[in-house]
Amino acid sequence: MKKIVQMMVMLVALVLAGQAHAAVRIDLTSANTDPLPIALPALMGDTEAEKKVGESITALIESNLEGSGLFKSLAKDSFLQTEESLRVNGPDFQQWRQIKAEAMLTGTVTVDGKGDNATARIEFRLYDIYAEKQIVGRRYTASVKFWRHIAHRISDDIYTSLTGEEGYFTTRIVYIGEQRVEARTAKKLCVMDQDGGNQQCLTDGGHLVLTPRFSPTAQQVVYMSYASGRPRLYLLDLPTGQQEILGDFPGLNSSPRFSPDGRKIAMTLTQDDDGNPDIYVMDINRRIPKRLTVHQGIDTSPSYSPDGKQIVFNSNRGGKPALYIMDGDGNNVRRLTYGEGRYYAPAWSPRGDLIAFVKEIKGRFHIGVIDPDGNEERLLTDSFMDESPSWSPNGRVIIFSRQTGDSNYVYSIDLTGHNLRRVPTPTAASDPSWSALLK
Repeated sequence: MKKIVQMMVMLVALVLAGQAHAAVRIDLTSANTDPLPIALPALMGDTEAEKKVGESITALIESNLEGSGLFKSLAKDSFLQTEESLRVNGPDFQQWRQIKAEAMLTGTVTVDGKGDNATARIEFRLYDIYAEKQIVGRRYTASVKFWRHIAHRISDDIYTSLTGEEGYFTTRIVYIGEQRVEARTAKKLCVMDQDGGNQQCLTDGGHLVLTPRFSPTAQQVVYMSYASGRPRLYLLDLPTGQQEILGDFPGLNSSPRFSPDGRKIAMTLTQDDDGNPDIYVMDINRRIPKRLTVHQGIDTSPSYSPDGKQIVFNSNRGGKPALYIMDGDGNNVRRLTYGEGRYYAPAWSPRGDLIAFVKEIKGRFHIGVIDPDGNEERLLTDSFMDESPSWSPNGRVIIFSRQTGDSNYVYSIDLTGHNLRRVPTPTAASDPSWSALLK
């Protein structure tokens, strides 16, 4: 196990003077929203080192915003106002309106020190071009080596200011990296930034690992591993690299998922005499599992509602795999899905309004969503094999794994069923899980 060095970053976010509410705003309720034209001049600096940092940060901001499908970055060769004019006079709104920009970013980078001791101070302002007002302005200070983190933070600032919803760029994704080694597929526990940057594998692939899940409150991951020769649950703290056995119970230990407060784990165990899978919940500190379902059917894949009061799970107790909801103590079980096909792998949205799932129908697999009352079901994808949905922390985007040929890869799609994108990974990848926003 690689020890993960805690990211020591000192970020100072100060609201700059002149902040105003945006007149320009993206309507996220429409499935056909046109991308908002935004101008992103490179953050300015006096030295070559400062210009390089500014260009890198701006390029990553551009990639994040365009990747969301909600923004269109205007070509830099279309800009009419020069960098010198922008630095001295501020935005000339008329010139930005001429190229159809509705919002624009401007800012500066100052670097102090050299090498690993270099510190960057980034100031930015986001403007509404037609209202001729500043929307938001902040200052971040951090080690230069954490420029990616700063870029993600600024991307979230822009996203929130122009949509009214929390962003999701300052997040990480844990997944299973898959690579053919001789006659077998080695599966490693890996983690990356949401855009595929900062890739790192945390296990060497010598033992099978499955179903990693991020804590909603900490940089912790729970997952199943066969490191001891049989399936057990492990808890990994990413900043320290400390790992411990979380569950070592007879039979199958699988499908773990955190409660919203991060204090409990819901999971599937086969502890009864006939080895039947049921849903259990366990306090992480006390480590005593409590059985929630008692049924001859297979109950698995539990997922909490955001308030922790309900759990959705998958069961074949009705004759075929379907989704069911029960109270957090196991009472009041009710069936959620009755549609054609088979339902698997439910995941409750952080916003509480929808539940994502996998649906198999006529040999095709789909990622879909349904409201907790079962009144509205929508299928977002259609493929030979789509599975393992996981939500962005703002409940706007779903990541999942898709089989393409003989390999799996991580994809994302938004709630409208548009903006399908592959998340870059160095090898094949499956079982993705999204973290909460990093602070």
